[in-house]
Amino acid sequence: MKRDIREGMYFRDVVFAVAGGVLFSSSQPPFFTTFLAYFCVVPLLFVLRDKNYRSAFMLTYIWGFTSNLLSLYWIALPTVAGMIGAVLILSLYNGLFGVVFSFIERRNLPLALAAAPILWTGMEFLRGFGRIGFPWMDIGYTQGPYIVIIQMADIIGHRGISFWVIVINILIASIAISEKRKWTFGLALLVVFAIPIGYGIWRLKQPPAGENIRIALMQGNISADLKWSGRFRRKNIDYYAAMIDSIGEKVDLIVLPETATAYYHRNHPEIVADLAAASERAGAPILTGTLDFDPADRKNFYYNAAMVITSTKVAGVYHKMNLVPMSEQIPFQDIFPFLKKIDLGGSHFARGKKAVVFDVDGMKFSSPICYEVLFGRSARRFALNGARFLANITNDGWFGTTPGPFQHANFCRFRAVENRFGIGRSAQTGISLIVDERGRMVGKIPLNTKGILVGDIPLNERTTFFTRIGDWVGTGSVFASPILLLLASLFKKI
Repeated sequence: MKRDIREGMYFRDVVFAVAGGVLFSSSQPPFFTTFLAYFCVVPLLFVLRDKNYRSAFMLTYIWGFTSNLLSLYWIALPTVAGMIGAVLILSLYNGLFGVVFSFIERRNLPLALAAAPILWTGMEFLRGFGRIGFPWMDIGYTQGPYIVIIQMADIIGHRGISFWVIVINILIASIAISEKRKWTFGLALLVVFAIPIGYGIWRLKQPPAGENIRIALMQGNISADLKWSGRFRRKNIDYYAAMIDSIGEKVDLIVLPETATAYYHRNHPEIVADLAAASERAGAPILTGTLDFDPADRKNFYYNAAMVITSTKVAGVYHKMNLVPMSEQIPFQDIFPFLKKIDLGGSHFARGKKAVVFDVDGMKFSSPICYEVLFGRSARRFALNGARFLANITNDGWFGTTPGPFQHANFCRFRAVENRFGIGRSAQTGISLIVDERGRMVGKIPLNTKGILVGDIPLNERTTFFTRIGDWVGTGSVFASPILLLLASLFKKI
């Protein structure tokens, strides 16, 4: 039947869009309802049929606004303005998907449904790209608890898993919509599930390759406000030195959290000396978060950093490359210096330029700082540069007991599987953990608990397909989307 009139948005449509956003938010950590991600886009697909562009944009924006608000509300604890900006801006990408989907759907519904996984994955790639990139809400990340499923990330990356999740949503919606071919879509759904499960079971049965190193992760459980207070900053070093002295066994590396020193280390050589002494007593190098600056231009180039200290020297420093937009840096402030005058309650750090691989006595590793672990491209660069494991340092104390720390810890699973190396994560207030090359959390310290986690980190022994090729699913989806639009334009509007 020919459809001549494109409908506006009704209350029922809004309810469906909100319901989809709630399902998506409910599929993320710390909830144990990951499977809800398989249904979260289905309500959206129902209400996008026969809609005009304005309604399509608004409905997908409402879906995004709901899911972003319920998933990211905790950003308001350190910065209300940052939370509001994040929710409003990130939802625009969802709205973009709605408009493009509507353009294809009004010409050919089957083509629109077939294109939806490509359009969605391409949208996620754009949302995580560049200086304002924020891939936190990528739908593939919901699958972290399903270890069997995420094994395919070593081939397709986390955005390939996003593609897979959207395919499932499309097939479920097609089963509901179709009147004659339900069994065909049902069979396809079984196949789509069977392929990653079969690969995951096979991969998990493979014997571990290579050797391990012994690591000790420090979780001081010091609140962010206390750590930065003037009278406690010096005591903070003594606090961690005492924890190091209490490890009680031989380890190869000791890891302290992000900005554990709470000082610009160049201005305080006595801090470095104290940690060097602790390193000598423990017989192991120490990786710690710190602050750094460029001695030639400290006014414009100061950094959130990680450094390795041995018993005799500072063995290396890494400057964080992916800075949290609006919190650690106003995007493009290096191009437009006046942006530094904007005060949103955050910092104006400079971006690091090099994916540093620390090499201490032949032990090669890198240290993504805080939310850098969201970015598959960053971990891949470290792997290509020779890192054999990652030591992620972070401070999630700003986010209290909200879902934020649990969501943040979940990303480590994907970086481990994509590159098949182990990850040790030291968090100021939690969650500190060890993830093996299969994405399994083999040890952790709970949130808001002081403790030391000692365990083995598997070393990378091979280069995965994802490490060699990169995010080919995300990149391919971006380039395929305009081709699909061109193809759809050849169809007559209905």
